[in-house]
Amino acid sequence: MNVHSIPTGAAPVGAKQRLGPIVFAVDAAYAVPLATALRSVAENNRSAWPLDIHVIHEGISEETKRRIFDSLPANSAVIQWHPIGTLSFASGFSTRPGVSKMTFARILLPQFLPETCNRALYLDGDILVLTALEQLWNIDLGEAVIGAVPDYWLDNVVSSGRGATGGARVERYFNAGILLIDLARWRTERISERSLDYLDRFPTTEYSDQDALNVACDGKWKVLDRAWNFQFEPTQALARITLEHKPAIVHFVTNVKPWKSGSLSPNVAFYDTFRSRTRFALTRRERVQSGLKRAGSRLLARSAFLRAAWSCTKSAIRAHASTLARVKRGVKNT
Repeated sequence: MNVHSIPTGAAPVGAKQRLGPIVFAVDAAYAVPLATALRSVAENNRSAWPLDIHVIHEGISEETKRRIFDSLPANSAVIQWHPIGTLSFASGFSTRPGVSKMTFARILLPQFLPETCNRALYLDGDILVLTALEQLWNIDLGEAVIGAVPDYWLDNVVSSGRGATGGARVERYFNAGILLIDLARWRTERISERSLDYLDRFPTTEYSDQDALNVACDGKWKVLDRAWNFQFEPTQALARITLEHKPAIVHFVTNVKPWKSGSLSPNVAFYDTFRSRTRFALTRRERVQSGLKRAGSRLLARSAFLRAAWSCTKSAIRAHASTLARVKRGVKNT
């Protein structure tokens, strides 16, 4: 375990912990969104500094860890890094295209926290926190193992009487991107073990660990307000959401991620207001390149003719390159 400590160290002895631990699980490809998410957490939770952050990760280098830590305001957090090899326990499990196997690390989350820790808040890397989290942290879970927000699509599928993903049926279906966890009840109910057992029986279940967690926590989770996990559709713009419906945590759940170069997400500029304050801010050249890619993608998306022309052009270029290669080989052999 590696620890990046703030200069003043941990919170004073005897001080009441107002928030945390907050846990993320990412691989090296998620360095930028992790730094951006952490920046949003820190900026909106100053009263809880220093934040107790834990990052379960695979492949994040020491240099990248330092850049992520340096992306935060001074004295705002302690980050503890927990390396994990996903192939050691998830090699036989499948994920949807574009989803990292690090998603399965959520199942093992309690193993990375002290036994004396009673509660934890898990956050996905593709989020922005827009408000203080103490209200969420202090929610009474009652007898529930976790607090979560229903999945905006799959919960409706369940409510219609069908299994969410073709696997075991559940009463309600939550999105696992934001989880308020009662660690003691999680351990007592053996949620990790039951989730892994489900994955052993259904290794190709469509939504991976989220399916497994829903089965393991069926009837044992508390429904939280949608604001704590506001799941964005690709064309939905934060700026157009009315004030009374402003989300506390925004979650970019589709493959249209606002940090990707050329992204068609309507939230690119809003997301960049946080990213620009990290050590991963876009350079002027990167902004121009992203803008050009976005403009080109929009043109292609709007015109079937252009898409067909571009496809033909790419095929012609590849054919020309192949012909040139054959000619060069022929000249070389003569």
